[in-house]
Amino acid sequence: MSSNGIGGGNAILKIGPAAAALVVVSVLIVAGLSRIGCANHHTPPGHEGYIKSKPLVGAGSFVGTQHGPKSTGWVWRQNVVNIDFRPRTFSEEMSILTSNRLELAFRAHGRVRLRRETVREVVENFGGENWYENNVRKQFRSVVRDQVQRLEPFEVKDKMGAIGDAVLATMRERYKDTPVDFLSVDIGDIQYPQVVVDSVIRKFVTAEDNERKDVELKIAQKQIEIGIAEARGIADAQKIIRTTLDPMFLQFEALNAMEELAGSSNTTFMVMPFSKNGNAPIILSID
Repeated sequence: MSSNGIGGGNAILKIGPAAAALVVVSVLIVAGLSRIGCANHHTPPGHEGYIKSKPLVGAGSFVGTQHGPKSTGWVWRQNVVNIDFRPRTFSEEMSILTSNRLELAFRAHGRVRLRRETVREVVENFGGENWYENNVRKQFRSVVRDQVQRLEPFEVKDKMGAIGDAVLATMRERYKDTPVDFLSVDIGDIQYPQVVVDSVIRKFVTAEDNERKDVELKIAQKQIEIGIAEARGIADAQKIIRTTLDPMFLQFEALNAMEELAGSSNTTFMVMPFSKNGNAPIILSID
């Protein structure tokens, strides 16, 4: 045994309860501080994530991107803006004055998507998640209005496909160097104002009336033609009788009539002589 009271073997360092508690608290504090401002940011399928730093002081800066589904893992003071890159249909309720100053209500449907690998430009230059409302919606409505207001109401219905194609071509040209990609444009759900509906009904009724009157006129004309033909036939017959029946033929017919009378029973009659001009004789009944 040494003179200082410590054994010659291995020395054992003894820590008191207070010191042990202090060590545990210190470890917990360090672990807690390490987690302050940390988060695991997730990007869902079909989305791209824009990762940005979030310092305690000053503005954040771009860190990177990630394609969903993916997570950043536990990172300190960062934020992720997720942008949907799947095709989406945006429908606009529109009411436009046509060329004849009649208001036409309809819907314009634009199918749009964002081009891949452009999430940074979308967030920094196109308004992030509100890219359509901030940079596309107004322009889309303006192009549709320009195509529709030059037409008459019923031309819009007949040319819905042509209007959609024209709007699509214009929007593609306008956004060809941007993240926005227009896939298709359709016009539908057309609702005509009541004044137009009433006008169509009046035209339909008028057309039916005109057709009925045309039929009646044709019938009347045909009846007139039949009457004229009958009158001409009678006139022609009378002309033939006047010009072709000579006195000798009339006397011959009179003799035939007298022969028929002579054959009748209980009949007595007197016949006056024929006149010199060939007129038919006068026949008198004795009774």
